[in-house]
Parts: sequence; structure tokens; C-alpha cells
Amino acid sequence: MIVVPTWDLFITLFFIVGIGYGVILQREKILATLISTYIALAVATAWGDKVFEFFNGNSILFNQFWIRSNMSEFSIKALLFGLLIVLLTLKGDFSVSIGKSEGMVSTVFVFIYSFLNTGLIVESIINFLPQTAKMTIINQSDIAALVMSYDIAWVVVPALLMIVGGFLTSRAQSAAAPVA
Repeated sequence: MIVVPTWDLFITLFFIVGIGYGVILQREKILATLISTYIALAVATAWGDKVFEFFNGNSILFNQFWIRSNMSEFSIKALLFGLLIVLLTLKGDFSVSIGKSEGMVSTVFVFIYSFLNTGLIVESIINFLPQTAKMTIINQSDIAALVMSYDIAWVVVPALLMIVGGFLTSRAQSAAAPVA
């Protein structure tokens, strides 16, 4: 019997690893990663075509440099997206200051942020695929179809949750502040 991994298995494992990563890093770092994912998505979407043209020799940099490769547009966009997430998360010059947040609510927020960040990454990578490849994966994977059916939510809900989390953190800090 030959066991062939499916897209559902791969996506499920990616979600498990992504959520585990977020839980290990805690709220501040997962928020920084989520912000990095938004920035990487914007850059890969806006700039991916230009980078693809450069790596296929169709565009010259500084009228002197060009590269000829056989990389697909998907490969370029996915690589740019992943590289930017890693670089911005590790070396980005921004910090997320949310105050001290403890307890069950903070743990729930970390889990939700991690889940939404992972979903945004999966949805973005699938969207970078050519239409035929994207449809093939969606048709072969119930989880990919589910992820893609909420494509707008993966982009909007994390931002809304960050706003709600900010209000909740502010309220908790106000309640905990000593009265003078």
C-alpha cells in the first residue's frame, strides 16, 4: 500500500505548526509576525511581477544587471512573500507594545492570532498560484477550498481583532491602574 500525502494533510500540518509557533512566541511576537505578513503580502502582490520580470531577464536593473532564470511567477512571489515575512519578523524595526496581558483572554487571543496569521499565509500562497493550479488544489483539497472560501476574512478579521484586542488591553490596563 502506497501512502500519498494530500493537500489536506499538508495544510493541516501547516496550521498546526503555525499555531504552535504563535503559542510559543506569545502575543507580542505573533502580532509582529502578523504585521510582517500583511506587509509581505502587500509587497509580494505589488512588486512580485517586477521581480519576476527581472529574474526572467525581461527587466534590467541600473541599465546593467539582469538575471535569466527559469523560475515561475508563483515561485518568485511565494519566495518574496516568505523571505519578507522572515526578515521583517526577525529584523523589522518595529515593536508591538500591547502592555502586560495575562490570563485566559491573552491565551485565546494568541491562539486566534496564530490561526488567522497561518490562514492568511496559506490563502496568500494559494492566491499566488496560476488559476489552473489554484483550481486543481481547491478541487483536490476540502481544506484549501474552505480556506479560499473565506479569502476576504483572512485579510480583514486579523485587523479587526487587533483593534478589539487594543481596546480590551486598554480597558484592562485602566482597570488595573492604581488610583491616585
